[in-house]
Amino acid sequence: MAKKQGEYRRIDHPIPPLYDENSKILILGSFPSVKSRETAFFYGHPQNRFWSVLAGVLSQEVPVTIEEKRDFLHFNHIAVWDVIGSCDIIGSSDSSIRNVEPNDISLILDRADIRQIYCNGAKSHEYFCRYQEKRSGRSALRLPSTSPANAAFSRERLIDQWKQICGPLQTAAPGIGQVLLDWYDYNARILPWRSQPTPYHVWVSEIMLQQTRVEAVKAYYERWMEMLPDTRALAAVPDQMLMKLWEGLGYYNRARNLKKAAQIVVDKYEGDLPSDPDALRELPGIGEYTSGAIASIAFGLPVPALDGNGLRIFARLLTLEEDIRKTSCKRKIRQEIERILPRDRAGDFNQALMDLGSSVCLPNGQPLCDQCPWEAVCQARSQGRQEEYPRKQQKKKRRIDHLTVFFIETEKGIVLHKRPDRGLLSGLWELPNILGELGPDGAQDWLMDQVRPGEEEASEIALQSLGKAKHIFSHVEWRMMGYHVRMKELPERLLQEKKWVLVTAQEFKNDYAVPTAFEKYKL
Repeated sequence: MAKKQGEYRRIDHPIPPLYDENSKILILGSFPSVKSRETAFFYGHPQNRFWSVLAGVLSQEVPVTIEEKRDFLHFNHIAVWDVIGSCDIIGSSDSSIRNVEPNDISLILDRADIRQIYCNGAKSHEYFCRYQEKRSGRSALRLPSTSPANAAFSRERLIDQWKQICGPLQTAAPGIGQVLLDWYDYNARILPWRSQPTPYHVWVSEIMLQQTRVEAVKAYYERWMEMLPDTRALAAVPDQMLMKLWEGLGYYNRARNLKKAAQIVVDKYEGDLPSDPDALRELPGIGEYTSGAIASIAFGLPVPALDGNGLRIFARLLTLEEDIRKTSCKRKIRQEIERILPRDRAGDFNQALMDLGSSVCLPNGQPLCDQCPWEAVCQARSQGRQEEYPRKQQKKKRRIDHLTVFFIETEKGIVLHKRPDRGLLSGLWELPNILGELGPDGAQDWLMDQVRPGEEEASEIALQSLGKAKHIFSHVEWRMMGYHVRMKELPERLLQEKKWVLVTAQEFKNDYAVPTAFEKYKL
């Protein structure tokens, strides 16, 4: 090592490369400074901004100790080494370097899936192009030097230039949280539950919005709040009224869980929803997304609310190849959101993400990238591959069930049947139906068989086709044939055997919740 500032010494690189099989980028310096050689680790000079810039780009704390720096690089999938393996040098002066022997970077390239090589500064890039570009068959991008000698670049300017490493790292670029908020401030949807984001209002709206379009929810939400304005009212509502308020929204267990959760909140929390996300997740029907939405929007806590919109947006933003339904992929996206989440406006950020996904970064079609505030930093957009994401494994084909449905009217009312307490549409009222698609003759024969030949009611049956309909559930598809049946009356025996009930037309309209699967046949 040089004993005097002006003395050349032959120095062999004293620091082994830092990488592992998960490394995605390789950052190359030129040759370790005197301070780095003394500490036996990269960028050891306290005024070198390498660690501060990386931490700024990745929105993390600046590592201090060598162990923290090593863990920081491994955690973020960054490999670090230098272009030069040995050289004659005076002190730390890159400009004095001569008689260069380059490092063999194939040691890293053969063992890790390095997606991009970066050079820290002009000298590093110059030496790379001279000694390693041809040998490795790889090119490198030049980044402005983090050395204190590069006084033309402030830390903020360095971070702005270095954030390009976020692409191959599949990491969200710094500052995009505020960019999204700026877009949201001008483009936020006007929704009834946003005008008064109380915990109860946020909770009910988020449950309603699961698997349901916003426009469809608005009227239900207004009617619900008129009838059930708070948690105590929800806890006490009769089940039949609850189902009628929910009629048409589908996934009826959501309504049942709302009532169960409300009863717990009244008993355990005196009617006020808890703010703690863990406590919220203990309530029936509230998962990680809904707890995050309530905690951030209603209570202002800095927690993510990750739904399908967020998963789709970040899969495109970071070109994630993994199935977004996998736990590991969801965990990766959640970590990214936690990094960029503006802590003082977490609720607005989460709602902005929802709005972006519903109006711009659209599912099942071409996203409107030219309207997206994140267009410049979206990896899928830059590669022209936005329609390839998100990745999803092909679902199993839905089972197809054929049904014949009867809208039966008698002089005393309309016939309904209650479904079993378990399974599809559990516990709900439905129109009588049977498996299998019957033509008019078959339907007439089936009805005649139900009332049994010889009973006077059999002669009163009049049958009219209502045509075909289809309804798709998550794992099954119903293909239905419907009939309007008029008869004078049903034998009491038949009502008991089939567990059918007679309700008046007024009761049918106002009191009994019949799933939308039967909508075509509800005359």
